[in-house]
Amino acid sequence: MSNPDYRVVWVHGISDYKAGYSMPWEAAFNTYLNFPDSDYLEVLWSSVFTGVNRISLTPEEQLAADELRKALATTLLARATAQLPGVSALLGEWSTLTDKLALLPNPDDYIGEFTRYLASRTVRNAVKEKLKEKLRPLAASGDDISLISHSWGTVVAYESLLDLQTELPTFKLRNLFTLGSPLWMVQLLLDDRSGRKPSNTSTWVNIHAVGDLIGSWLRPGFQDDKDFAVPSFGTGNPHLSYFVAGNVAVQRDIVKATILGPYEGSIKDTSLGGMRL
Repeated sequence: MSNPDYRVVWVHGISDYKAGYSMPWEAAFNTYLNFPDSDYLEVLWSSVFTGVNRISLTPEEQLAADELRKALATTLLARATAQLPGVSALLGEWSTLTDKLALLPNPDDYIGEFTRYLASRTVRNAVKEKLKEKLRPLAASGDDISLISHSWGTVVAYESLLDLQTELPTFKLRNLFTLGSPLWMVQLLLDDRSGRKPSNTSTWVNIHAVGDLIGSWLRPGFQDDKDFAVPSFGTGNPHLSYFVAGNVAVQRDIVKATILGPYEGSIKDTSLGGMRL
């Protein structure tokens, strides 16, 4: 039997991403995967939110998006406050804590315009189409396909795969990776709130870094196969640490091990104190 032909599909999160955004991601992960460049595909959905492609919301949708922004910002600020060193020092009335406010994140850095996706059916369909147009040609390829999604891109990936169950039953995905996923935050806003694993997906692996305000465990709300917590790698934002070159825990010991098989050395499973889910 011949070896399978692999495909890795990247799905970004919020920000004004441009074509080629995945090149540093590929460089980091390909240290362990060793795939040719042709095996990598990137999905670019941020264009739905920018320039001539921007979709206008109805007044009702804009109101819903504004309310969602407030609710999600409150959730993120609560998580950030709980993670600050010396939480006891935050006791008191909010407006008096000026010396601590600078330590809290700007919620828009984590939420961006994704509330437009959550509030508008037109936007949601347009964003999902950006991913589905990349996946459809692979349905008959026989390739071993892995989808690596990040942040709000995990919501796009999850809902698109559920769509394809009925839209394109021949499509099969080997691995879905959700990195720093906010699915836990918006489950009740999804078209399908069951949390079920898409039937076209063989293995679903969720990974979140300690200190990532967006990412979290997805169990028990979602039926992923493996749920890992990993250390934040590098000196920057934990939410972006999955793609920092040299992040062995993510890139080799989980992603490469899932796609190609485990590293010959020992692999430390970081999910729930070493328990594999």
